[in-house]
Amino acid sequence: MKKNLILLSLCLNFWNNYSQKLSEVKPLPIKRFYTNPIVSPTGEFALLTSSNFNGVYLLNLKSNKVIPISKVSGSGYGYSWSKDGTSFFFKEKKQNDYVSRSEVKAYNIKTKSISKLDINHNYLPSFKGNSKENAIVIYTNIATLKIEAKDLNTSKTWIVTKDEGQFYNAILSNDGKKVAVHNGSEIYIYNIDGSGLISKMGTGIATSWSKDDKYLLGFMDESKDGHALSNSDLYLFDVLTSKAVKITATSTSFEMFPSFYDIDKIIFSDDKTGQIFTSKIKL
Repeated sequence: MKKNLILLSLCLNFWNNYSQKLSEVKPLPIKRFYTNPIVSPTGEFALLTSSNFNGVYLLNLKSNKVIPISKVSGSGYGYSWSKDGTSFFFKEKKQNDYVSRSEVKAYNIKTKSISKLDINHNYLPSFKGNSKENAIVIYTNIATLKIEAKDLNTSKTWIVTKDEGQFYNAILSNDGKKVAVHNGSEIYIYNIDGSGLISKMGTGIATSWSKDDKYLLGFMDESKDGHALSNSDLYLFDVLTSKAVKITATSTSFEMFPSFYDIDKIIFSDDKTGQIFTSKIKL
């Protein structure tokens, strides 16, 4: 515990001295190991998971109280919020079953109830709830490894990435017109309607669009032996210029899974200690 506090102090000092993009970096006073934080549209809650995406946890950002929602392995991968922030969605596989057969569950914040949804779990995390305004979902076609889109109201499907490659981790923009995708170690942006590539953003893993869709947040991890993680830092990608700016450069922490919330705030995890941080970001 003492070692973690020393590392935390060193990281905070380093961020304050290094980054011109981040300010007011604050660790959240919560215990245990958490990662992959995603804040609700209302800014009141955040979804968390544990190592290896095991379990789903609901964090109250005012009280810093953490409530366990699911303890199933893999359920922390691909969760998403409804557009109004009144509920969130996650997947669960039955005991001794395959992840590919996972069911989608919905948790209602007000009633604290969980219900099953009859949709494909691959539609997460682009699924924002059943409505006419949020009907488009994106996903990787497992057979072709292309990114496809589907209108849940009409069941119409189409290919977003018609180029050659093995695409994964598609992220739908807030305006619903663009998709950030990954092909190997590279990030690309495509038009949602399938009309083609917009730009190549560079190397990394994109995790979140800014509210105005002008920026992408992401991270780049490193491994000296090809297996164990040796470092990770956060990057800000300018969608218009396709330029990337490194916004952390620490050797004592592994910053990963950054996510925008509000206009100029981000939340991210240190996957070395399991600490969750919030910060303001200069755009």
